[in-house]
Amino acid sequence: MEALPSLKVLVVEDDPLQREACEAFLGALGQCAVAAANGDDAITLFEHEQPDLVLMDVLLPTIDGFETTRRLRTLCGTRWVPIIYLTVLDSSARLIEGLEAGGDDYLVKPMNVDILEAKLRSVIRTLSLYRQLEESRDDLKQANTTLTRANRELDAFAYSVAHDLKAPLRAIDGYRGLLIEDYGESLAPEGQNYLERIGHSVAHMKSLIDDMLVYSRIERSTLNNTTLDLQPLIENILPSYQHELDACHAQVTTVAAGSLRADRQGIELALRNLIGNAVKFVASEPAPRIEIRFEQNGQRQHLSVSDNGIGFDMRHSSHIFDIFQRLHPSDRYPGTGIGLAIVRKAIERMGGRAWAESAPGKGATFHLEWPA
Repeated sequence: MEALPSLKVLVVEDDPLQREACEAFLGALGQCAVAAANGDDAITLFEHEQPDLVLMDVLLPTIDGFETTRRLRTLCGTRWVPIIYLTVLDSSARLIEGLEAGGDDYLVKPMNVDILEAKLRSVIRTLSLYRQLEESRDDLKQANTTLTRANRELDAFAYSVAHDLKAPLRAIDGYRGLLIEDYGESLAPEGQNYLERIGHSVAHMKSLIDDMLVYSRIERSTLNNTTLDLQPLIENILPSYQHELDACHAQVTTVAAGSLRADRQGIELALRNLIGNAVKFVASEPAPRIEIRFEQNGQRQHLSVSDNGIGFDMRHSSHIFDIFQRLHPSDRYPGTGIGLAIVRKAIERMGGRAWAESAPGKGATFHLEWPA
């Protein structure tokens, strides 16, 4: 049989003969034993020696084995140390009490060396798995910390780049204005067309920079959940799209509007982008409709924005919330490709998720769900 890896074992036993016999058993199995004669000494040794395993007599002077176990468990913190009782008890109620106190198993006195070895092998297997799990958890925690720091640095970088791009963009637009003012009339139609294209590009770049700034600010802003009325939020957003709504005669309806609990800035950003998306993609429909629906289901809040626009293929549903992802040509459906990424980041900061359902030519529904 394969040799046992060596553990440091704390033996807590008040009977000197039993204690010596237990230490001898452990020594024969290649284990390192340290011994205590009572609960108080066991606690002191546990703190000093940091054992891998404890063999605990139940009937001890001063404090018994169950109470000693409770105190050792408070010293363990997140570290798991198996505790096996050494007992002559035959009462199931007392054994249950011991397991509830924090014990993991028990051995009946007088000990059998074969049973002790089998218990040790079982404990070692469990300890090995537990330590692998701890290492994986630590690695995951470190990776998460690194990723969080990298994301913050990336957000800060995006904010700085976007902020610094505004100054040269204003200069470009300013010089374009001077060209139109001073030389517009003398320019050939082709030159005027070039200036117009520059103007469109500047406007698009400005929108892109503004959206990048919004996206980077979401992570930097303070989350402040509060109770909000949905209808005033919607009424505050719709005027921004009134011209487009009037132009295509779109009908906007709100179903089951009420109070919700959310971060005001986050939910406004999400709603503004989803409504703007819907307005853009229903404009070519003969009877455009947009529906905003809210409901609370237990501890979950659900908000959806539906339209009867051009829709999209669900094969792309996992990518549409990624930054700079576009499913439709920008010359027909203008946008920066950041809006839905803003929606997802805003709702995820509130502990929620965003997803979409659609089919080509059948419209689309965008869902937001987060805890109440």
